[in-house]
Amino acid sequence: MSTLSKRAAALFLMLAFGLTSVVVPASGEIVSGEPHPSGGFYWEKEGFRYVQVIGGPNDIGYQHGSMLADLITRSISAYAHATERSYGIDWRQTTTLAMNYWIYVPQEQRDEIDGIARGASENGARDPQGDPVDRWDILALNAIWDIWWRTDMPGNPWWWLPFNTNLPNYEPRTPHHCSAFVATGNATADGGFVLGQSLWMPYFLSPAHAVFIDIVPDTGNRIFMEVTAGMIWSGTEYYTNSAGLVIAETTLGTGPYRWFGTPSFVRLRKAAQYADSIDSFTEIMLESTNGAYCGDYLLADAKTNEVAILELGAYEYELKRTTNGFLPSCNYPWDPEVAEEMGATQGWDHGCYPRWVRLQQLRDRDYGNITVFHGMEYLGDHYDTVENRINPCSHTLCGHVENASGYPHGSMDAKVTNRSMALRMEIWARFGHSCGQPFLVDVHAREHPEYAFDDLVDIIPRPYASFSPFSRMEVLAVDEEGEPVPDAVLNITSNIDGYSFELVVGPGGSAVFEMIPRSEYTITGTKGDMTGRVVWDQKEDSTAVVVMSSTPGSFSLGSSTVLIGVLILVFGIIAAAMFLALRHRRTK
Repeated sequence: MSTLSKRAAALFLMLAFGLTSVVVPASGEIVSGEPHPSGGFYWEKEGFRYVQVIGGPNDIGYQHGSMLADLITRSISAYAHATERSYGIDWRQTTTLAMNYWIYVPQEQRDEIDGIARGASENGARDPQGDPVDRWDILALNAIWDIWWRTDMPGNPWWWLPFNTNLPNYEPRTPHHCSAFVATGNATADGGFVLGQSLWMPYFLSPAHAVFIDIVPDTGNRIFMEVTAGMIWSGTEYYTNSAGLVIAETTLGTGPYRWFGTPSFVRLRKAAQYADSIDSFTEIMLESTNGAYCGDYLLADAKTNEVAILELGAYEYELKRTTNGFLPSCNYPWDPEVAEEMGATQGWDHGCYPRWVRLQQLRDRDYGNITVFHGMEYLGDHYDTVENRINPCSHTLCGHVENASGYPHGSMDAKVTNRSMALRMEIWARFGHSCGQPFLVDVHAREHPEYAFDDLVDIIPRPYASFSPFSRMEVLAVDEEGEPVPDAVLNITSNIDGYSFELVVGPGGSAVFEMIPRSEYTITGTKGDMTGRVVWDQKEDSTAVVVMSSTPGSFSLGSSTVLIGVLILVFGIIAAAMFLALRHRRTK
């Protein structure tokens, strides 16, 4: 079996004629993606779960729930923890409040929610009371931000009627939930857009947020998004779809709640699945809004290279769009009308403004040269513009709120993409703090015993890796006359993150990768003294052809196995000759 050039690149690989290959990481551990009994496909890579679901809404939901049941338990537990701590509402009250939203959920989303509940409960997912999860648990998980907006004053002082008469103690606070930017045109090195975003949440959510899901629905766009397990929308606020639209978000404060409006999770999933432009996304998000989940929605259209930010309040909104420029976002309401609506200050009196200033400093420093690698640097930045020094805390783009207040909250990942990658629905992503620093429970408990929650786990960041939807790739190895080259060895290496796969083609000169992530690959074929190479942009199911020819004056042994065998033979002949010569001398 061949060896990977990097660890943990595992896929279910099918060859022509029924031959199946697995990939061996450098550690020697065999890890293989595989079809799941639910009908989906499952893989793990650099700290993330990586799943594909396909079919009608109930099928998609069932596959999701079945493959992510353990993480769905974690998602519900984490959001129950946050809701009770911040709003004084237990999970049973939360599910009761969530029932109000069911009438606003379209049938296809209802079916998907029911499918998630069924798949998760059949595979052991439990709610905080220890009961199997059901429809109302999954609905509450999806509607949780709508519920928070409804319960958060000044959004709605009558939120508790008619379900709960115990008002929580409300303490005004500035949200810190994400850092992001999008740049395009004359701001970037190649003119194509670059978009980056990191999720900030309490650390007890990890690793339930660390899932990439490839949704292939019967209708609408294919969706590739990072998802909090159990949600039909992202929850971590990164999406790309097959219409070429990339969507990210940073959350703003609370404004007026609009009764009888469509929940934010319903509108977001609809936009990801059916929007094909900045305009259509905006129309869906503005349609019958309930005012919940106010935020900056960063948008990039891979078809046109235009980028935008939709700053969405309850009644107020502003759309800023450009084909040349840099648009920052960090939970700071830059539009005066939106800020006024939610009672937010602007400038240095706003807790997120220091990050806004830092993003503009980085823009000015790098304008005209911005790449995805600058994006990685920005999301991991620790410069505090309040104290003008390196000081990882709530003021920095890589969030470490635990260093400021002790509360375990901050950046939990990083995602960056550009136009050429987005055309394949591909992104760079890192699990853990955007900067790469670990969060260690024991250390945190010693320094902040008041926040030593039982549900915290160590978060050990992993290297950046690329993620994208799965696709089918057939590779044909032929000679210069177009005839098949059977038994050729193919090496397929991503030009993005260097993950590599190797296999031997069948007698007909072809090999089929049924499930391989979309990327730009270099495909190299070797057999004896024949070699061939092609760079292949895998944007969809496709067939690549590698033309192989003999190298004049060269001698290729074709594989390490043959080389070892030849060396053993050569040394054996030399040893035998020396033995015979020595014996001949002795007989004299």
